[in-house]
Amino acid sequence: MESGNVTTQLAQYAIKGNLETLQPDDLEMAKIAFLDWVSAAVSGKKEACVQKLLAMDQATKIKGNCTVIAQSYHTSVLNAALLNGTESHALDFDDIHDYLSLHLCSPVFPAAVAVGEIMQISGMEFIKSVVVGMQIMVSLSAGIMPEHYNLGRWHATSTLGIFGAAAAAGRLLKLSVSQMCNAFGICANLASGVQLNFGTMAKPMVVGMAARNGVLAALLAKEGFTGRTDIFDTEYLLHISLKKNLSPIQKSILERMKGTFAIQELRFKRYPCGAPTHSGIINCRKILEKHPFSLDEVQKIVFEPYPRAIRLVGITHPRTGLEGKFSIFYTAAAQMVFGKVTMETFTDEMVKDSRIQTLLDKMEMVPNDEFTYSRGGRTTIYLKNGEKYSNTTYLLGHPLDLIEAKQEVLEKFHEILEPRMPVGREEQILSKIQQMEKLSDIRELASRL
Repeated sequence: MESGNVTTQLAQYAIKGNLETLQPDDLEMAKIAFLDWVSAAVSGKKEACVQKLLAMDQATKIKGNCTVIAQSYHTSVLNAALLNGTESHALDFDDIHDYLSLHLCSPVFPAAVAVGEIMQISGMEFIKSVVVGMQIMVSLSAGIMPEHYNLGRWHATSTLGIFGAAAAAGRLLKLSVSQMCNAFGICANLASGVQLNFGTMAKPMVVGMAARNGVLAALLAKEGFTGRTDIFDTEYLLHISLKKNLSPIQKSILERMKGTFAIQELRFKRYPCGAPTHSGIINCRKILEKHPFSLDEVQKIVFEPYPRAIRLVGITHPRTGLEGKFSIFYTAAAQMVFGKVTMETFTDEMVKDSRIQTLLDKMEMVPNDEFTYSRGGRTTIYLKNGEKYSNTTYLLGHPLDLIEAKQEVLEKFHEILEPRMPVGREEQILSKIQQMEKLSDIRELASRL
């Protein structure tokens, strides 16, 4: 494969990719995804990680006209991307991919909104920028996953999100192909994020940093700043994939770039916690709906999630609400005790509830590879009288019902925004999102966020 070929082709796709093939369903998914992303960002507005970053921004007296969602505050293009990216990942309430361990919206949308505001771009150009940004993320994933995530233990949403953010920003900044290649090289030096920080403020922050640094790389490249212009044709791909042969990685990347639009592979969360916890929540809810019983009757609860879930959400006795987000035990116990799992579920006081603690002592987890592809799981509840009840949930790996998805995201949008935004604001935002492709200036939407 000739030198610079893969890097150049990715840059050409980002800057010049012909997106005339976008179909009405693609535009609809872009709007649904934006609705969901705004919901996630508003849900995270008061989280400590966001407030600390906001205080830092205010203390440094950085000025700018870029919107920070739900904060009635404006800042620089870089810090807006940082804050909005952190907000949208703060509660782990953002999108997931149908089969990859990635959140596509939280690094790409903040970058596109911030740059879109300073460039005063149209709604249609905004949509095209996020489509290519997400496509770059999944294309790279096709070459380096699953080793990058499973063996390297990198936080792929940030380590790959930076390239998606740079692609979206670069398109809006009208970079040349060679400048986009430089931006990708700069990104390789700025990419970061490790799974060891899951359950801490550093997890959402690094997704915000991916958005910020992607924008930074694009801005620097526009000014002539240089990076390695053939980064995806070097051993860099071997380092981040832990693989030995470059050619198959590159082939997979290019094939995926030309494949299904990644925006069609987005899936949306109904619970504000780590995705691997969802099967436990759903299973316990359905078991209790079909077979009501007193929690005092429970002898043992066994979860059978896909194997990786044990590492990601295997905290048996969380001490804080934040740790609770990454505990299949706590989230399921909360569903059983409180009857629902919402944003208010994840407080330090809730975690310490005596009924929760009693249930946690009766829970165990056994990995089951049957659910690896769907990221689902089985839950079995054993009662003291000898009865047992099971339920199985397959979360991913099946076609999305667009109408159903839109309805669920709209419910989530109203549930989150109504108590947290000024009266009437949610309807203004919704109206602008619904006509996004017709907006002449994305600031018409951003100014209402």
